[in-house]
Amino acid sequence: MVNTITDACNMLKNAERARKKEVMISPASKELQKVLRIFQQYAYIGEFERYDDGRQGKFKIALLGKINECSGLMRLNYKVNQFEALERKLLPAPGLGIIVLTTNQGIMTMSEAEDKNIGGMTLCFIY
Repeated sequence: MVNTITDACNMLKNAERARKKEVMISPASKELQKVLRIFQQYAYIGEFERYDDGRQGKFKIALLGKINECSGLMRLNYKVNQFEALERKLLPAPGLGIIVLTTNQGIMTMSEAEDKNIGGMTLCFIY
């Protein structure tokens, strides 16, 4: 089984390390598009657009040179009271970077889920 979010995170990280200005990520999915919108909202990536190639589709993403680490995670369930320990485990410092979760109310960052007091499954993190 292919984990498209993990593959996309690896492509973003490798393209940043190679100092590329843009990267093409395939296959495109709605879930990946929501994750990329969160990355864009927090200014880790620039503009992106979806291309339909008759098969799965692709995303063309402009890179800003701000990604130090980006990685997909195993989809494990976390409750609100476990968020602080998860943040200490994954991020280098409090408030530096974001962790993306999928919840029963959609895909959101860990801080948004904490504000809404809902738990969820981890998808990826970036800093």
